[in-house]
Amino acid sequence: MLPTPTIVNDIGTRASTWSYRDANPTESNLKWLIRSFTSSLRNAHRKTLTWPSSTANTEKMEIAQYVREILLQPVADLFNQLYSKRVIVTPLYWEKHKDDQICAFTLEVDDFHRIQPINPPPTMVFIPNQLFSDDGTPSSRLVDTLERAYKIKPLQPVIATNLGEIVLFRSPNKANERIYQRISTPRPPSAVRILAAAYMMNTLQYRFIHNVPDDSEFDEDHVLPEGPPLNLQEDLPDNIVFNTHNRHSDFDFATLVRDRKRALQFFRWKDHMRNTREKQVVHPGNDLYAKSNELRRAIPELKPCHGLDLSNLPLETVSHLQSVQRPCPLSISNLRDRFFQSSNFTLQILSVVAKGSGRGICTVHQCQITSIDGAQVESPILCLKLFDDRFQYLEPPEEEEEPVRWFRGLIQAEWHIRQEDTAYRTLKPAQGTIFPWYYGTHQFTLPSGLSLFGILLEYIPGFSVGSDETSSLSSERQIQFVQSCRHGARVLDVADIAQHDWHADQIMVHTSPRDMTHAVFLDLGSTSQTINPTKLHACYNFSGCLMSLTGSLGPVGIKTDLLLEHYGTPDPWHTVISIIDGKVFAAPNPFELILPL
Repeated sequence: MLPTPTIVNDIGTRASTWSYRDANPTESNLKWLIRSFTSSLRNAHRKTLTWPSSTANTEKMEIAQYVREILLQPVADLFNQLYSKRVIVTPLYWEKHKDDQICAFTLEVDDFHRIQPINPPPTMVFIPNQLFSDDGTPSSRLVDTLERAYKIKPLQPVIATNLGEIVLFRSPNKANERIYQRISTPRPPSAVRILAAAYMMNTLQYRFIHNVPDDSEFDEDHVLPEGPPLNLQEDLPDNIVFNTHNRHSDFDFATLVRDRKRALQFFRWKDHMRNTREKQVVHPGNDLYAKSNELRRAIPELKPCHGLDLSNLPLETVSHLQSVQRPCPLSISNLRDRFFQSSNFTLQILSVVAKGSGRGICTVHQCQITSIDGAQVESPILCLKLFDDRFQYLEPPEEEEEPVRWFRGLIQAEWHIRQEDTAYRTLKPAQGTIFPWYYGTHQFTLPSGLSLFGILLEYIPGFSVGSDETSSLSSERQIQFVQSCRHGARVLDVADIAQHDWHADQIMVHTSPRDMTHAVFLDLGSTSQTINPTKLHACYNFSGCLMSLTGSLGPVGIKTDLLLEHYGTPDPWHTVISIIDGKVFAAPNPFELILPL
């Protein structure tokens, strides 16, 4: 059975059992309520909603019908689309009772009888007369109506309106006071709708789920294993482990986190690798044999829930992408189709582009493809990024800690390259612009016999953000670069790609053949996308990219005044507020008709 809706009838006059007073500034929760509602909607901005439009003639509607269909129906429709069927089985529920043109409604959810909400849903009361007396206190008619509503739903907040004034009455405090706040707005009906939705979000947000698949899409009784069982074979001596293990995935981590002895051996192996092996595993002139697209045989492919649709980008960003678009180098050489259909190829290392940090796992090289499926070819210069997790730095194990804590921050090369591969595949519509052309993940056999996974990319000449070349750019070109960075961050946001490792070295300065200076974003190995639709996936690329350009995440050559003036404003879905040199970067407030946030 559904909870009994609020009923207001038998209007009379009687003494109030509660005291009423205006909220002081410290007691008002309106700003928090609206901000919380706004943040929740921003976090669910990928959910496509159909906002209902009524064609009814509102001039001929009775007030109860108007409140129900015009003010509250859109609120119900909003939540029925945001919430999964597993959360709300039937539509939000309300009912009306009226007497002497006074009506009240309560939005209800049919599982409230099973799960008591943390915050009660709101009741909305309409009174055709003035809500306040000449002395500024609630009118006797309003008080009497509230008394009857509270008798049935004593803890619920109330939104009272005559479609000209709006008053919010909070749930009672310990002193049995009903604190209220009057709302000033040029558009009372819209404000009422927003307030009702904000209160309802406050009721439901602890179970807020967006884009949840239908029941038929997954088996709720399916249990994934926690990992392989303990490996009970005899422990291998260090010398055998040192000579046979070449990557993190050669170890059984489900065993290591439970076996202190084997975990300590792993760290001895790490020390041995760092002390006896050279991180630069290939050198100019080396020939590498590659098996095409081998990663998918080693690790399952990720399937993001969202993609990049250029039609979702503002015209100015699409225009920028078009203005910096480069042709595909392999297409110019008539090798693209042949390469992507190949089973193997060879390439030659030309030079070292990046040796990688002392704690990282990647090195970057210039190269050329020399053969495809055994046939000699001449290719343009490309970029090879190799992933070698032997050299990832991990803090030495603390004896008093459990082994499971020793592996915090551990990277497996296969995981890392899979994230980068997934990101570039999602960015396919924008490849050759702010993002390089991408030619897939492959397994490379080195001259030493060691095999590593790597990715092939378009090689793009340029220089780092912190270089002297960047500092010497004219103001016009620095502005072009700053604006290009803003477009790049927006593309990542729209593509649902969250970069978790923003720093200045991930952004390169490039001047196109069309004499336009723009950004090129690199290093997408520490990105993520929505894979599980039941989990919130937040992207903070606007603020991350902005902080990278301020110099706080590595040296930069961009003038701060140009950055602050030309970087632009956050998109409506952005939830982070950044303050740099006193300038506030915050998404526009969509509900300014109620109050400035």
